[in-house]
Amino acid sequence: MVAQNFEPALACVNVHEGGKDDDKRDPGGRTAYGVTQARYNQYLRDKGRPRADVWGITVPERVEIWRTYYWDVMHCDDLPAGLDYVVFDGGVNSGPAQSVKWLQRAINDVRAKTGDSPILVDGQMGTNTVVAANALDDTDAVIAAMQDRRLAMLKALRTWSVYSKGWGRRVADVRKLGQAVARGSVPLKPPPGWTTAPGKALPTDAKPLPSPDKGTLAAGVGGASSAVSTATTAIQPAQGISTTLDVVLNVLIVLGVALTLAGAGYAWWANRRAKQLRADLDLAPSPTPDNGNEPVHPVAAPGEAA
Repeated sequence: MVAQNFEPALACVNVHEGGKDDDKRDPGGRTAYGVTQARYNQYLRDKGRPRADVWGITVPERVEIWRTYYWDVMHCDDLPAGLDYVVFDGGVNSGPAQSVKWLQRAINDVRAKTGDSPILVDGQMGTNTVVAANALDDTDAVIAAMQDRRLAMLKALRTWSVYSKGWGRRVADVRKLGQAVARGSVPLKPPPGWTTAPGKALPTDAKPLPSPDKGTLAAGVGGASSAVSTATTAIQPAQGISTTLDVVLNVLIVLGVALTLAGAGYAWWANRRAKQLRADLDLAPSPTPDNGNEPVHPVAAPGEAA
């Protein structure tokens, strides 16, 4: 069932977004009720008005921004009840394009179990994505998959250690309420006990990907391995002359093998970890070809994910 839940969905989002914030650790920067200064600047520019401090934003302005740049861009009115709210909340916190990617990948997760072909993952809420979302037999599973992917991305951000408690709680809250609304067991409204979860979770704030040839460990292993190799080469001509030198040589050979294995182990871990982070951050390209999705391009403000 498709519903128009903008007002109740916004009421839920407002609880988690909180009030005014200017935390230097937050990639969203100066923010008021979830609206960043960058997004407010864009809104005022589109209205032909001069820039102003986002802390002075009015309620009607906030509502228009959430409707225009988030809800409408992601075609939430065309999505099933419950899923519309989950997509909206993800878009507010991490950008519309990122939330749509979570939806598209979650749809593909569910379709893979039934043998259906995947849809294009491009972060654009087009016709095929909307149709696929409304054809779902298990909206609960899609919401769960979306929130699993969302949490994985949050953990891959530099600011996870700062906002982890609030973000983790928000993801759980949105999952629980979205699934309940999708089942028709509760109305869409903030349950008692919800608290704020500040901090914009933008994919552009990702931790650097590990590299097999970069970092303190890789440099240390490489330097130590080189030093051992040089020492072994220097001692080898004296092999057999002294028992002590023979012991030292054997130790160096074993150490050299151990360092080589350590380096190979780190390279394996770095490649595997980088691959997982690329998937969590949606840096990997979609495995599907263009399938005729008719996109509605998300509108991004400077310094904010689309």
